[in-house]
Amino acid sequence: MQYRSLSPCNAEVSFSEAVIQGQASDGGLFFPLNIPYDQRYRDFNKCFESPSELATSLLAPMLSPEIDSQVLRQICDDAFNFDFPLIQLDQNLWVLELFHGPSAAFKDVGARFLSRLLSQLGRNKITILVATSGDTGGAVAAGFHNIPNVEVVILYPK
Repeated sequence: MQYRSLSPCNAEVSFSEAVIQGQASDGGLFFPLNIPYDQRYRDFNKCFESPSELATSLLAPMLSPEIDSQVLRQICDDAFNFDFPLIQLDQNLWVLELFHGPSAAFKDVGARFLSRLLSQLGRNKITILVATSGDTGGAVAAGFHNIPNVEVVILYPK
C-alpha cells in the first residue's frame, strides 16, 4: 500500500519508507491512500480472540506486500502480549483500556509495535532519539528494551 503526505504534496511512498522517514519532506504526516474495512471490526470484541489477532487483521492490508502476514502476526504477538480490555460503560459507550502494558501508559501499545517493526524493517542499525518530560520515556524504554538493530536515546529535561 502507498502512503501520501496530508500536506499538499503529491509524493507517494511505501509503508517502510513512511515509517523510516517518520514525516514527509513537506512536514506533513503520512496517511494511507485507502483504508480497507472489514465488517468484523464493528464487533471486534466478539470476532477476535486477542488484541494481537485484531491488530494483525487491521494492519495486514495496510502493510502488504512489504510485511508478510505471518511476520506481522509474530510482531503483533510479541508487541501486544498484554491485555487491553474493551469495557462497556453504557449501552452505546465503550472504552478501550490501553494502560495495562509494562509501563502502565497507553504509549506501550505504539512503542512496542514500533520497536518490533523497526527491528524487522531495519537493514542497518538505527538510533531513535526521544525527548520527553512524561510517560513517553518509560514506554519507549520498555518497548525498545533488548530489540535487535535499534538503539534508543531518551532525553529528559532538568
